[in-house]
Amino acid sequence: MWPNATPSLTRLEQAVALFAVEGPVRFATTSGTEIARQTGTSEATVARTAQKLGFQNIKEMKAFCARMLQDPADLQLVLRSRLEAASDADAEASTPIAEGAMTAVLRAAAGLTLGVHSSLDWDVAARAVEACSDAPRITVYGLGTASFMAGYADLEFARVGLQSRAVTGGGHANADALFRAGADDVVLVVAPRAMFPDVERFTTAALRLTTRVFIITQGPVAAELRSQGAQVLRLPPTHASAATEAASTMALIDALVAEIARRNPERAMEARARAQAYRSEFSR
Repeated sequence: MWPNATPSLTRLEQAVALFAVEGPVRFATTSGTEIARQTGTSEATVARTAQKLGFQNIKEMKAFCARMLQDPADLQLVLRSRLEAASDADAEASTPIAEGAMTAVLRAAAGLTLGVHSSLDWDVAARAVEACSDAPRITVYGLGTASFMAGYADLEFARVGLQSRAVTGGGHANADALFRAGADDVVLVVAPRAMFPDVERFTTAALRLTTRVFIITQGPVAAELRSQGAQVLRLPPTHASAATEAASTMALIDALVAEIARRNPERAMEARARAQAYRSEFSR
């Protein structure tokens, strides 16, 4: 059930985890004190269980449970929740239905974009900017639709003068990507919705190569990955939102690139000038 399950739970911790699995909505809407009472444990045990399952705290575990009924791996459920959110907006809108739905999505996207400011750990963001600015190369990994966002990050990094490449896939494709990476490289994992198994395997292997691994995600990240040095650029949750995680992901990438350019404007301007020269040549 958990994307980062651990076999080291004690009997009492297993009781807390089972309580969450059997009733994710109940778990998400119950206080830590009440969870401890209903499972016959303590608040400390509840908090420790959350950490062992890969969450930073009980609040993050409760947020994950709230999303369990809208499993990010199930595209039908994801679409259904977004359609329901848009339909709710239609019911309150004074504009035509199509315009109401579109407005709901636009407002939700704006909300997610603004939400990055509060969800992000700014110390981690500063370290990501510094690491990317100084790295000989950035490897940007994305799986599925996230591969397009990784490609966007790759292009934007190049436009401010950084050496970057986007990679995607699993199995031997991941092996070849990491074979070509160096110990001083930065690895940026773009996993906006969740850390799927292939993404976790890639991240685990990357951490054996370099400690400069950053993960863009709204989902929980295994405690083992964090203990090995992975740092999380946290996105706001998109459950019950009419907009997709693309809005917040692209906004975060733009913010990182803008700060990198601000720190080294000469390099950024020189790269932009070269890019514009090619554009002018091929526009004739």
